[in-house]
Amino acid sequence: MGLKVTRDRKIAIVTVHGTGDTAESEEGQKWYQRGSAFTERLRQKLASEGCDADIQPVLWSGANSHSQREKGAEKLVSELKRCRGRYDSIHVIGHSHGGNVANEAAVHMRWGLKRRKREPFESLITVGTPFFNVRTGWLQRLAGMLFLLITWGSVIMGPLVGLYVLLSGTGGQNIGLFLAAIALITAGALYMLAISRRGARRIMRPRKIGGDERPVLALWHENDEAISFLRRVEELPIEPFPRGSMFPGPQSSAIGWGVVAVLIVGIVIPLLYAFDIVDLYGVDETPSDGRAADVFSAVGMGLLVAPVVFMLVYWFNRYVVGGLAEIAARPPINGFISGALRGMAMGRDGDQVICNVSTDSHTHRTESRKLSGEVATRMQSASGAAADKLLDKYRWSLFTVGADTNAPLTDLANDAMTWDSLIHTTYFDQPEVVDIIAAHIAARAKEA
Repeated sequence: MGLKVTRDRKIAIVTVHGTGDTAESEEGQKWYQRGSAFTERLRQKLASEGCDADIQPVLWSGANSHSQREKGAEKLVSELKRCRGRYDSIHVIGHSHGGNVANEAAVHMRWGLKRRKREPFESLITVGTPFFNVRTGWLQRLAGMLFLLITWGSVIMGPLVGLYVLLSGTGGQNIGLFLAAIALITAGALYMLAISRRGARRIMRPRKIGGDERPVLALWHENDEAISFLRRVEELPIEPFPRGSMFPGPQSSAIGWGVVAVLIVGIVIPLLYAFDIVDLYGVDETPSDGRAADVFSAVGMGLLVAPVVFMLVYWFNRYVVGGLAEIAARPPINGFISGALRGMAMGRDGDQVICNVSTDSHTHRTESRKLSGEVATRMQSASGAAADKLLDKYRWSLFTVGADTNAPLTDLANDAMTWDSLIHTTYFDQPEVVDIIAAHIAARAKEA
């Protein structure tokens, strides 16, 4: 009777950090680095489940930028492809916007498709991620499709024309110059092709993929600052110009134009007439004694009609021009400004729309797990105590007469994003979070 020999499952844990949390090395004390307290505890938990885990951090810029998150997703895709075949299973953990990076990589790789023999990775876990819904307008989709077609046409046409000229000899004595031009065109087309790849992914980006077999596991706290802030930014009715603000708005402008009209009618026109620059009466020459009287009459007439001119110009500018601005200009200006402000918070830096902040993925089925009980209370109490300590640290420097408050304010703003003073950055300090992640990865590894 022989003994059945088993071995630990060799798995890869690919970690993806969030905004502003990048590092220069894959080793260190940040949660996603090899050798950190979190990754070591996770490896020990997985070892007890028969999983030998390697930690593979993916470092991206960490900028609050959608295009940078796309580049981070491309880097993650490359890392996942590198790990494929070397491990029994691969598992991804993303924190904050690192979860959006990981979700975008899952979309690129069509993770979670039904009836697929082997997935590019087995599980995706997000922690404190404010999921964005990314949309591309129909005009951008159409332009991207046309650009892609032109690019492929150029890539195909350049070599074919060059080959035809080379074989037929139609280039004559300038064959070398002609082929050089074809080579330059082909190089440009290949450059366009490299740029169009991202556009093609946007055009063909699915609204919803993934079956029930592999949901995203999303861990979050109900008072997570990043999720709450972005939700409030999206829900807040930003209206820089409220209703009616542009209708009476041009009052000072209307007064200004009215004053200009009065000056023209009462002073400028009589002066121009006095110096023979304009002829008010249609007579080329007027006796000098008569001209003085005419100038006086012109000034008097100008003063007489000045109130009427002022009133007409004033009301036209204030209510006709202001009314048109209120009806035609206020809505698009408000939309542009509110969109720009929300875009700054969400990292929008292109023509795609970023919206619908959620704790669930917009592209994959999500097993949403809100932290509750003792761990949630502990996280909130610890962050509150850290915030009180932080404010107490800067209280006297901020409220001391004659002190330079610029430096303390800058230090306070930087310290406000430290590890201890936010719920959002303290998930990985909690043993319960390690247990949840380890149990999920172990279960998926056994299935694989």
